[in-house]
Amino acid sequence: MKLTKRLLMTTAAALAAIGLAGPALADKETEERQTAAAKEAVDTSKFAKEGPYTIGVSAGYLSNSWVVFALQHIHWEASKHDEIEEVIVTDAAFNPTKQISDIEDLLRQDIDLLIYWPVDDAAIASVLERTVEDGIPTVQAGGGFTDNAGTVSNAYISQWRLGEMVARNLVEDLGGEGKIIAMLPIAGTTAAVDQLDALETVLEEYPDVELLSAEYGDWNRAKAKQITENLLQRFPQIDGVFSPAGQMSIGVAEAFEEAGRLEEVTMSPGDEYNGWLKWVAEHGQGGAVTFPTRAGQEAVQIGLSILKGEEVTRGTAVESEYIAPEDIGDYVEADAPDDWWSTELPEEFLPKQ
Repeated sequence: MKLTKRLLMTTAAALAAIGLAGPALADKETEERQTAAAKEAVDTSKFAKEGPYTIGVSAGYLSNSWVVFALQHIHWEASKHDEIEEVIVTDAAFNPTKQISDIEDLLRQDIDLLIYWPVDDAAIASVLERTVEDGIPTVQAGGGFTDNAGTVSNAYISQWRLGEMVARNLVEDLGGEGKIIAMLPIAGTTAAVDQLDALETVLEEYPDVELLSAEYGDWNRAKAKQITENLLQRFPQIDGVFSPAGQMSIGVAEAFEEAGRLEEVTMSPGDEYNGWLKWVAEHGQGGAVTFPTRAGQEAVQIGLSILKGEEVTRGTAVESEYIAPEDIGDYVEADAPDDWWSTELPEEFLPKQ
């Protein structure tokens, strides 16, 4: 199998990660409707064809460590199937217009399957619909879920359920009372909206937990730290921090430590970002709720089922799991950089450090 990359991949952290699909409204009912929609069966008979197959991967961005690992999962799964001849990857670098042209370029290269994660769902909706109309199935692997006509299926991670798990572990660790702050991703994105709604839903059950402020750290360690420094000056008492993203959680914890107030605060679980796992291993609190990079692998499996004409659902959930602080040692990579993810990838498919 030949693997072709058209643009340089980097493991550097970026300001954004999964869920950059533009402004969204979300609540628990929306989450329930989404879950129901994901279970809907899809007739894939019109996409059935014999191999060999060429897979096109339209990356909305590759300058983020999570998507780098997700892409490597795509390559790993593709390597297991002799019928997959080539994987072609493009990088839109956060430019919706370029992602449209990238997809059009992939179609001109006679791909048999398109796997993508979006910069902006609305911006690429038309080109995705044309792709499906031309007989090329599409699978989203960006972590979210969409039931747009141009997406045949999704390998998705629920930001709402992730947020709920993080919130419940935090309030339980607080004993059901205290004053907290929230550090969220980019304002208006699906990730930020879903996580905040999940937190507020959980807090309805805990009237003695007060949300002092919800801030947006843009998945950026330095920005999260600076915001927290300002919050520490505003609030003499902060008992807990809701922060599902590990790279922001580190920045928050650093601000508390430098202010001499780390011992007063309870950190929520982050994700399996290696820098956060190192912090948990050292401090023995917080834990993790996973945001699995194997979504890329699931997308390839879904795509192959579609190409074989097998029935699939609109979405396959890649479930988040809670990792307690005492179990973090099984996941942390002490010798790896912070900008790394706990993974089961074979060594030959690991990103270059």
